[in-house]
Amino acid sequence: MTLADARGLALSTDRPASVAGYAQALDLFNSLRTDPVAVLQPVLDEDPDFIAGHLLMAGFMLSGFDAGLLPAARECLAAASGSRLRPNPREQSFQAALQHWADGDMAHANRLLDRHLVDHPRDLFALQLAHMSDLVLGRSQMLRDRIGRVLAHWSEDDAGFGYLLGMQAFGLEECNEYARAEALGLQALERNPHDTWAVHAVAHVYEMQGRVDEGIRWLTTGTSLWQRDNALAVHNFWHLALLHLSNDDPASALAVYDRAIAPGPASMAMDLADASALLWRLGLRGVDVAGRWQSLAARWREQAHWGWSVFNDVHAMLALVGAREQEAAQAGRRVIAAVPAAAPGPWWAEAGTVCEAVMAFGEGRHAHCAELLLPLLPDAQGYGGSQAQRSLLHLTAMEAARRAGDAALWRALDSEGSARRPARGRPSGVSCAARSLAAA
Repeated sequence: MTLADARGLALSTDRPASVAGYAQALDLFNSLRTDPVAVLQPVLDEDPDFIAGHLLMAGFMLSGFDAGLLPAARECLAAASGSRLRPNPREQSFQAALQHWADGDMAHANRLLDRHLVDHPRDLFALQLAHMSDLVLGRSQMLRDRIGRVLAHWSEDDAGFGYLLGMQAFGLEECNEYARAEALGLQALERNPHDTWAVHAVAHVYEMQGRVDEGIRWLTTGTSLWQRDNALAVHNFWHLALLHLSNDDPASALAVYDRAIAPGPASMAMDLADASALLWRLGLRGVDVAGRWQSLAARWREQAHWGWSVFNDVHAMLALVGAREQEAAQAGRRVIAAVPAAAPGPWWAEAGTVCEAVMAFGEGRHAHCAELLLPLLPDAQGYGGSQAQRSLLHLTAMEAARRAGDAALWRALDSEGSARRPARGRPSGVSCAARSLAAA
């Protein structure tokens, strides 16, 4: 007996209760609410042959973008392979992509999901995982166009259609189509106020357009459901802190860090990356955050998996350098240098260079830091993350130039940043002392 989900996709199980639990867990994941794992695990305990359920659990593990979860994802995929039931073609295709991801090759998995979604455009879970991996891999155009590819196969009445709008909103924002992004994000939230990804997309629009006061209101009084029991809460609080920085209010940004971003027992790698990025930006502005680096660096020493993710490795390096743990930073740098440039994925040829630049900045070799970063800035998309996250490289190069006394480079980078986005005032993260250099 084969049953189907709310979008008509066949699921290899003969138990209606398994399909109901699958649907509940998936909807929690779609809106990034907690805890879909707790909902799904009892289903798998009762129905160990539920192939789609094991694939769902594997995807939950992989969505953490934390190499420490890869073994758990592989166990889930092995359980799917060990089912007494025969997987259908969609499940076979999806499992093949997830297997590459669990084996450490997210880039290959992402390409397999390209084709999977052409053949199975109503596979909402595969679509959301692909969208997330597009972000981590820096495939900005695909953040928009992947959703566009499947829309013709959906209708507004389909279960989960609002989540497509939220994903499309973020993709449009990353492609600088701000008006459409804002409109679709708001539409998604009208359909489902729990759609945290849509909240996130609209917050990006406000930040990138320099609508700082609107952005702060949006994340403090305009929306609130994302602030509790949500996997994206730390990241959205990070955006709130950036808006405070853009408002020349580092004290409020630091307060947000202490209240909502500083690592806790359950922090994943992406949460630690947000913590590193915020403390580094505060440091670029001359704010004393030295005492906070120590606990963050300690967590990175536990959770860093050098050589798997450029994005994670650079943020781990920020923490180690910020905490002045040169020996640990050098050890990480050696591992990265030993990774074959073509093996894990895009931009690995440059990963070591960025980490070296971070170390140079921490050691006061600011001219060398700027020299290393300057040729990488035009191709920073490969670093992964959003425009807001990638701007850290530009800000670091800019502040390195200022501290090195390179007025020409500082002016060039400042002009570039001003021309690229209509942000109000200085880019968040630039030291107030830069004013005097600009006037020199």
